[in-house]
Amino acid sequence: MHDTQAPRPRLNILSRAARRKRIFARMREGWAYDEIARDEGLSAERVRQIVAEVLGKRVIERGSNHAHLQLERLMPALRLAGEAIARGDIKAIAPLIKVIDRMDRHQETVVAKHHYGPEERQRLLGKLNRVTANLAEGTSAPEASAEGADETNSANLPA
Repeated sequence: MHDTQAPRPRLNILSRAARRKRIFARMREGWAYDEIARDEGLSAERVRQIVAEVLGKRVIERGSNHAHLQLERLMPALRLAGEAIARGDIKAIAPLIKVIDRMDRHQETVVAKHHYGPEERQRLLGKLNRVTANLAEGTSAPEASAEGADETNSANLPA
C-alpha cells in the first residue's frame, strides 16, 4: 500500500496575501528563507519563489524610500556583527565591513542634498526677521520695566 498524503487545501486570495505579508515581515526582521519556510510549513525554495514572484510584479522605487528600506534590512546584520566583535570574534570584522559598505551605498541616497533657491531664501529670511522682531518686542518690555523698577527702588533708598 502507498502512504499518500492528502493534498493540502488551496489557499484563497486573502490567506495568500496574509502569508506574503508574514513572509516579507520576517524578511525585514532578518530571517533566512529556511527559517521562514519552517514557520510557514513550506520549502525554502517555495519561499524564494513567492518572494521572487512578488518582487517581479512590483515596481521598485530607487529613491529615498527604497534606500530607507535597505538600511532597515541591514540593521540586524550590523547589530549582530557589532556584538560579535564586542565578544572578541575577529571573524566578524569582514562581515561588518561588508555591511558598512552596503549601508554607505544607500546612505548617499538618503542624505538629502538640499539647495536653497531664491524663493526658499526669501521665506527663510522672512522667518528670521519675524523671530528677531518677536525677540526684540519680548526683551524691550521686561527691560523697560526693570529699568523703571531700578529707578523706583533707588528713589526709595535713604540717601
